[in-house]
Amino acid sequence: MGGESDHTRLDLDVIKGMGTGLSNVKKAFDGLEKLGDKYEDDFGNGDLSDKFGDFVSNWEISREKLTGEVDTLAQIAKAAAEAYEDIDHQLAEAVRGAQDPKKGK
Repeated sequence: MGGESDHTRLDLDVIKGMGTGLSNVKKAFDGLEKLGDKYEDDFGNGDLSDKFGDFVSNWEISREKLTGEVDTLAQIAKAAAEAYEDIDHQLAEAVRGAQDPKKGK
């Protein structure tokens, strides 16, 4: 039984770590400079500049979507870990209560 408990603990730690890691990815995306602001002058005028502008627009839209999805996954992972821990604590209390007949009186 101890092996299962260790495995459960590890899984909770992995889920918590996933939530933290995903939050860090979101922060990194949020901290990125806008490409257009940084490089738009380097392309001058013309077709190359237009293509870069298209790329920047697509990147900004995709980055916003990705950032939102990563944030959602981070929140889900954190909530899942909290829920599993809560269930684990409730089950432990129930087992302790069942083992101690004096508590039921």
